Amino acid sequence: MATDFSIGQLAQLFDIPVATLRYYDEIGLLTPARVDPHSHYRYYGTPQFERLSTIKYLRALGMSLATIADFFAARELPKLTHMLTTQNQQIERQLRLLTAVQQRINNRLAQIEMAQTANFDRTERVILPERPMVALRQPYRPQDDIELVIAKLRKQTGVTNEIFLGKVALLLDQQAVQAGHFERYTGICLVFEPGDVIPVQQERLVAEPYAQRIFHGTHVDAPTQYRQLLADCHEQGWQVTGTAVETALIDYGITDQVAQSITQIQIPIDSQAT
Repeated sequence: MATDFSIGQLAQLFDIPVATLRYYDEIGLLTPARVDPHSHYRYYGTPQFERLSTIKYLRALGMSLATIADFFAARELPKLTHMLTTQNQQIERQLRLLTAVQQRINNRLAQIEMAQTANFDRTERVILPERPMVALRQPYRPQDDIELVIAKLRKQTGVTNEIFLGKVALLLDQQAVQAGHFERYTGICLVFEPGDVIPVQQERLVAEPYAQRIFHGTHVDAPTQYRQLLADCHEQGWQVTGTAVETALIDYGITDQVAQSITQIQIPIDSQAT
């Protein structure tokens, strides 16, 4: 029975690339039992089997090669306990991050599903929960470059850019709504969702009834929808009580097809409305 195994045989036995074994040798993590002085072939024995098994085990736990090399430099139980405890803490942080990412994905899928199955061009009364948000109150028109405004909002609040997609809303204050001035918004905001890291400095969209209208189109098409929404509110005896929140549910950030754009308008109304 062979007592020496070539690098190819070791790679096959442990299901590991030959290149990886060569790299482990280069960095001193797993040196062969001997190297043929003429052919320079590497040969391994059962002591290397044990060490390689330990390396694969620790790698499967997500530990770095540097950490594993440090462990082999002076193997002892307290060091292994510390390594495992530290790695477990890192995994817990990663799990929290992945859970937050999964929540964001589910939020976006739900938004897309809602946008595609909504009751279009109908004014509805909906009850919405309290929603945290940050806002930049400055005039904005649909033809302005919204990315510049978003960049300013991001800088002002310290919120990272990657959570902006699909959650930016335009604000139109109550006075502008009631005066019929729909072409110039009074601010822009970022509405936070479960899974987001919410800054300490924040505002709240209060929990109350809203008159909601969802339509095919962009912010440019919104004035006509506002007029119809206000007419429907008047017919129902609903009184506008606050700032309108206008959100692009599907826009250029999701699709290149303008015809697929879907926008939502929500205006708080008198809580006594029926």
